[in-house]
Amino acid sequence: MIKYISKSEKDTANIAAKLAKKLKGGEILALEGDLGAGKTTFTQDLGKAFKIKQHLTSPTFVLMKVYAIENKEYRIENLVHVDCYRLDEPQELFYLGIEEYLNNPKSVVVIEWADKIKNYLKKFKKVIWLKIKVTKNGREFRVSRY
Repeated sequence: MIKYISKSEKDTANIAAKLAKKLKGGEILALEGDLGAGKTTFTQDLGKAFKIKQHLTSPTFVLMKVYAIENKEYRIENLVHVDCYRLDEPQELFYLGIEEYLNNPKSVVVIEWADKIKNYLKKFKKVIWLKIKVTKNGREFRVSRY
């Protein structure tokens, strides 16, 4: 497990940029944290690190959004942003076509509220869990693989 401390938005952006450089494609970033912990902000910063031109917004109501990565520095072509907050059943993600992106070497999938589908994610090898916790000094990011 790796732990990062963020005391500012700039720190969070730097953590996202460090992680972006390590991603090769096919990874699933499983984000956990309370409401307001910074899951969407982290994902937006990851998009900036990939130099995505669009502003990333939370897919709370549509569940999934796909953003093209045109930066040739990365082999990754898509950042897939998923939000399970309003998800009733994991099968709902399949209706949206998520299987096309899971374990795809040209995509990175970021899942907010991933703890809601934890059992489903156990079957994938490249899952990176990122637990975000608000502390009195800022935010704590704990990165681990399951």
